[in-house]
Amino acid sequence: MWFALVGCTTLLVAGAATAIGAWVVLPFAGLEVLFVWYAFQLIGKHDDDYEWVRVADREFCWMRCECGQVETLRGNAAWVQILAIPREGQVEIGLRYQGRTVSVGRLISDEQRQLLRRNLARALKIGVVSQAGSVAAAVS
Repeated sequence: MWFALVGCTTLLVAGAATAIGAWVVLPFAGLEVLFVWYAFQLIGKHDDDYEWVRVADREFCWMRCECGQVETLRGNAAWVQILAIPREGQVEIGLRYQGRTVSVGRLISDEQRQLLRRNLARALKIGVVSQAGSVAAAVS
């Protein structure tokens, strides 16, 4: 509905400009409508994205749905490692379990990611491992 409103308004104004002789406006109006359509498609593709982590008893479960692709990691909370990987001035959080590492918190801000890392370490009662492998922080 919003796309139709924006597109019709743009094409109506471009049509009026073409009618009075400013025909060069029409191709640019068409490009504008095309770019707005592409933006709506891109946003719509990511509209249902989510990510969650749950720690219950001695089991953890992580799930992410991005562009309709669902990825999961679950297992024994005593064996999972939390990784803190510095990337481009930010710290990326990773969960490593059974030789598989997944990036956690890609859809949230850096401050929220730091809070998530602390809460995960507290819930799992383990240390946060840096990329080099040494314990960066321990929660008892």
